[in-house]
Amino acid sequence: MRSRLLARLLVLTLIGLAFAMPGTAQAQPERKPFKIMMVLWRGCEDACQGFKDYLASRHIPVQYLIRHAGTFNLKFPDLVAQAREQNVDLVVTWGTTVTLGMVGQYDKIDPVKNLTDIPALFMIVTDPIAAKVVENLDRPGRNVSGTLVIVPEETQMRAIRSYMPFQRVGIVYNEDESNAVASVEKMRAIAAKMNFVVVAKPVPRDASGKPIAASLPDVIAEMAAEKVDLIYIGSSSFVLNNRDAFTRAAVDLGIPVAAAGEVPVVESHALLGLVGRYYTIGQLTGRRAEQILVEGTKPQDIAVETINHFSLIVNMEVAHQLERYPPLSMLHAVEVIKNAPGVAP
Repeated sequence: MRSRLLARLLVLTLIGLAFAMPGTAQAQPERKPFKIMMVLWRGCEDACQGFKDYLASRHIPVQYLIRHAGTFNLKFPDLVAQAREQNVDLVVTWGTTVTLGMVGQYDKIDPVKNLTDIPALFMIVTDPIAAKVVENLDRPGRNVSGTLVIVPEETQMRAIRSYMPFQRVGIVYNEDESNAVASVEKMRAIAAKMNFVVVAKPVPRDASGKPIAASLPDVIAEMAAEKVDLIYIGSSSFVLNNRDAFTRAAVDLGIPVAAAGEVPVVESHALLGLVGRYYTIGQLTGRRAEQILVEGTKPQDIAVETINHFSLIVNMEVAHQLERYPPLSMLHAVEVIKNAPGVAP
């Protein structure tokens, strides 16, 4: 009798333990997926994929609502309204134009047209301070945070000067882009410090005031006539969107192009760039999303930071065309993007 009683107690104890232990007899309730609206410009590129991959690697369930603002000419107030109607938990924006369209400048917020009630994260914004996305990088002070994409301009120039000497740097910019204008001013300040000359030219406009893409080769020819040693692509969505014509014209005239972002080097004819890789930036932004969604941290308390590892990328096809190969002292640091047929990297 006593042995039967002990056996029953043992069985009841084991059953109790089974229900108490997670992942065994008692299944844990599945976490409801977070709703994230990603407002992109030209599709889900590397930064977008890095963001998704990070959250997937952390086993964070997500339902994505992807919107392509540039591709389909979507109106930002409509996207803001959609985010509210869908009751999303987070909005992620790509690029300066998209970010300003969704969250507005911090000193000109329209609560109807701009997000104030939903946390937002930005990525691939060149200068969030100059664009007035946030007032302070350490403490954004609003329901918005994000990640930095551009390596500091002075650091870029020193890396480029280690690759090749230069005295005159050409910059083509769109006057409609506040970040592009600010980038030119930064470069002028750096030029005074590093002893080089900036030759800056705005993109010509048509009768309606819009920049003329077809004028870019002519502007490059003007740069060649002014004997620039290098053309720099800093912060300019217009130049980036027309990068093929821009960089091809420069290479045809024997002028190397350095870029602040990876796209002109990877996808076009820029020679080199000291860049933060978009995929890694996307992963860092994913970490910020985890802080907000899982850990409950408010965006206004998350510092806007950049990755701490940069890549010196070189398009070896262009290096071969221009005969501007990396110096031997830099070969260990260079990441080859393309390689001309029959040419060893």
